[in-house]
Amino acid sequence: MRQWPACWVLARKKKGSGKPLTLEDCIKVGLGQIGLDPTSFYDLTLHEFILAAEGFHQLEEVRQQADWQRTRWLATLMLSPHAKKGQSIKPRDLAIFPWEKKPKKNKAHANMLRQVLKGHSNGKT
Repeated sequence: MRQWPACWVLARKKKGSGKPLTLEDCIKVGLGQIGLDPTSFYDLTLHEFILAAEGFHQLEEVRQQADWQRTRWLATLMLSPHAKKGQSIKPRDLAIFPWEKKPKKNKAHANMLRQVLKGHSNGKT
């Protein structure tokens, strides 16, 4: 397999494989997944291609999340007639998705940050 010239080699590696990203990998993503025509693909700089691939990945994530939320909403509608009288079923009662969870606060990190800030402010008025 032919690889990008040394000045174009990405700092990123293919996830889990430890192999550098090859030109063939980029062509598969650009032409196959993103849907660029060959002329447009070859006119892109490496930086532009990476941004396009990241944007496409973000779009796919949004689409996946919308599909899962729609499925959860449909399940809520289907289960509502079977709920006890006076009880309402909400979509979040059925499932909470990872992107909906609040990030956990890291107490150790907060304490360390507090100590660093305290140390910087000691000598100042």
